[in-house]
Amino acid sequence: MVMNLKYVDPAYMIRTVSTNASNTVYFRLLAQSVVHGAVAGYTSYISSLINRRQTYIPYSVSY
Repeated sequence: MVMNLKYVDPAYMIRTVSTNASNTVYFRLLAQSVVHGAVAGYTSYISSLINRRQTYIPYSVSY
C-alpha cells in the first residue's frame, strides 16, 4: 500500500488568509505604536492595545 503524506505548514496557512478592514486598521495602529515607542527611545517593550489605548508594556512585566 502506497501512502502519500502531505504536510501543510501552519505559518503558510496564516499568510494565505486575506485580511479584512478591521485587521488592517488594527495592525496599522500597532505598527504606528511600535514606531512611536522606538522613536521615543523605549527599548525592551511590547506595544499593545488595552481598552482601545496604545500601551507600552516592559518585557519584565510581560513574562
